[in-house]
Amino acid sequence: MAAIGSTPFERGDTAEGFLIVTSATDKDLVDIHDHRPLVLSPDATREWMRQGISGKEVEEIITDGAVSTDKFTCHAETRTVGNVKIKRTN
Repeated sequence: MAAIGSTPFERGDTAEGFLIVTSATDKDLVDIHDHRPLVLSPDATREWMRQGISGKEVEEIITDGAVSTDKFTCHAETRTVGNVKIKRTN
């Protein structure tokens, strides 16, 4: 999964953080949500992690290195899954 973040020692930041890069979805997933996390191939991930990467290079990595949605399987869940009102012991 692609993310953008920085460690505090790089720029003197006092707080750490990250964001998850998403992509528009299609097929089965669109019934659930219109975006999904961007998942990259191993080679694309290594490029993504390289220091000093340019915006153009990022666009190329996303275009060429994203794992397509047909590599994922959707499974139906009940409405209780992920519901914060449901108390679970496990």
